[in-house]
Amino acid sequence: MPPQIVQYISDYSYLAIFLLIYLQEIGVPIPLPNELLMLFAGYLSYKGILFFFLVLLTIIGADFTGTMTLYLLFYFFGNYLMAHKPKWIPLSTATLDRLEVKVTKGGWWAVFLFRITPFIRGYTSVASGLLRLKPKWFIPIACISSVLVCTTYVTLGEIFGPYWNEVVAKLNTFRYEALAVVLLIISIYSISKLNTVLKEKKKIKEKLQYEKERLIRLHMVSETAWVTQGQGVHTAYIELMELLAGDRDIILTINGKGKGNVFHSHTYGPYYFWKGRNYKGRRILTAHVIPDSSKGTIPFWKQLLPLTSLYLKLVYSFADVVIAISPTVEKAIKDLGVKSDIIRIHNPVLTENWARTIENRKKGRELLGIKLDEKLILGVGQLQERKGVEDFIDMAAAMPNHKFVWVGGRPWGMFTEGIQRINNRIENAPSNIFFTGLKALEDMSPMYAAADVFLFPSYQENCPLAPLEAAAAGLPVVFRDIPEYTSLYTSPYLKAADTNDFIRITHRLLADSSFYEESVQISAKLITEFDKIEIKTKLIDLYKQTLQTYYAD
Repeated sequence: MPPQIVQYISDYSYLAIFLLIYLQEIGVPIPLPNELLMLFAGYLSYKGILFFFLVLLTIIGADFTGTMTLYLLFYFFGNYLMAHKPKWIPLSTATLDRLEVKVTKGGWWAVFLFRITPFIRGYTSVASGLLRLKPKWFIPIACISSVLVCTTYVTLGEIFGPYWNEVVAKLNTFRYEALAVVLLIISIYSISKLNTVLKEKKKIKEKLQYEKERLIRLHMVSETAWVTQGQGVHTAYIELMELLAGDRDIILTINGKGKGNVFHSHTYGPYYFWKGRNYKGRRILTAHVIPDSSKGTIPFWKQLLPLTSLYLKLVYSFADVVIAISPTVEKAIKDLGVKSDIIRIHNPVLTENWARTIENRKKGRELLGIKLDEKLILGVGQLQERKGVEDFIDMAAAMPNHKFVWVGGRPWGMFTEGIQRINNRIENAPSNIFFTGLKALEDMSPMYAAADVFLFPSYQENCPLAPLEAAAAGLPVVFRDIPEYTSLYTSPYLKAADTNDFIRITHRLLADSSFYEESVQISAKLITEFDKIEIKTKLIDLYKQTLQTYYAD
């Protein structure tokens, strides 16, 4: 503690404390920081030399008066000072006007934070005056911060009075470290602000480019490009790219290092978060799965369901717009408490990719080793309980005179529910059923063309593509009677309540030609609800609206 300061306080008591605090607050250099001076005043209160409450009132009064002196000086004479400042100071009136608008829109907490931060408290008063913060806002902030800071330091001086020598030693030791921490905080804050400015400039540049070109630079992402391709999510991703690729208003970037002006993902792994990090305000996610999709899909799904729900909530919330592919998906997202915008758009069906031809039928039968005159019942899906593959085996056992084929495997590998149990069922399955394993997407059209009936015994779905592809291939499709389809389809569809019902309907389809033709027409009408042109229009409208909203902010 400088001896001249101690002597000065001893001689002039409260007046000395007031003047020292005030002078340093208005920028006059004093060989003792205000923070240490406040602690010392608290220590004198502990020693009984000064009265605690009088010390507190003196220091609060000095701090507040000094703060207001600086604020009012720059509030009333700031324009003059700015007009006569040296040219090398990079601060303009226009810059101050922009800062004032930002502070007015919600920067009061920043002002308060700086007012309670050591070393930069006084500069906050200068900045507030230059920015012409209204007195009705600044005065309460100055008053509350003065009371808070001064009370804290004086009280700490009183509390640590018995250990004063040790405290002073520590404070001297860590003084420069504390200054370094404060400067680091200021640097981080400044870099953050600079980054915000650069982003704003980049946004303005992108906006001008978009307004000039009117092109949607779509960055489409899906992790199924590398893993788990044997599933409907990958098919939806591939067909949507095919649908959008030829549009003259869209420039498509797929999964790579390219950059777009709007981001659309179909999956929700690390790549989704990594690629989407630079698209805040323009992130779109197609929600293909919901928490219930884990039931009968992954091991220990019951125990993991709370964690699955929490993760999917994080996934949906990361997006600015979530595309719900069905009413069931939309409800599930809302039930999780997600605040992102939700819009309902079905997966499109590119009927031309699945149209039945004589060549395809012949190719499919050759691939499966089935004669042209044999009746073939087809099932498609992953080898898991949720997809109803075990029921399909039971159906084959009940109809030994017909061929059954199940196309699909385990794209998730060991992370699939019931591997051992289902493998045992497959090993002991009747001879009239054949399992192909995973098939490439280009091989699926011959598979559908080879079949006579398509059964879809899945227990939980959102907007499944396999039955719609089969319908587009001209097959009668029999669904399991589950609530998801009631809200998804407006057209009629064949449905079975249980395994026996599937068997009964299949027998009738194969025996009654008029019922078969009627069922084919039901399939044809069903796929009209998933018209690719209508869905494409909705998607492009969504992209445009997302960009308009983003650039308008």
